[in-house]
Amino acid sequence: MALVSKIQYPYKPILIWKKPLHITSQISSDILDEICDTCESVKDQEIIKLKAENRKLKKLVEFLRSEIRSLEFKTALSEKVVPLKNIVEELTSTPEGKTAWQEAWDKRAEEWKKYMELGKISRIKYFRLLKGMDQKTLAKKLGTAQPNISRIEKPGYNVPVNTLKKLAKIFDVKMEDLIGD
Repeated sequence: MALVSKIQYPYKPILIWKKPLHITSQISSDILDEICDTCESVKDQEIIKLKAENRKLKKLVEFLRSEIRSLEFKTALSEKVVPLKNIVEELTSTPEGKTAWQEAWDKRAEEWKKYMELGKISRIKYFRLLKGMDQKTLAKKLGTAQPNISRIEKPGYNVPVNTLKKLAKIFDVKMEDLIGD
């Protein structure tokens, strides 16, 4: 037993104990087993410490994420709101900006057209989007409530003829364009 207490094992992250060949013959198997148990115990203690540290770090990361979200929200509340109209005007104030805006708009219009052709959006919604209107604005022009616009924009909804006439006038298209093939 006295030999075990004299042997010092330095801390290493990866513990691999090898029996020293020159002492192996002098140490009984009981002492070797005790040394191995000691190494296993040290390894287990290190694993427990690392797991505890990992839990602390995870809590810290979650706390920091929460703080970042809070700061973003506080910043958003304290910042002056800039209307989208002003942003668009600033963007399109140069010829390059106008070109970029038009290209982006054309690309988006093509996507809407594909969705319409696939039946994912109605023709009414397609023309509303092309006009840059939201449902509330269209409802006001049509003299109805926004939920009604939501309903008539659903693909396959049977829109009354009077409503189609008003929509054609608002969108500046033929009634047949709203009905389709």
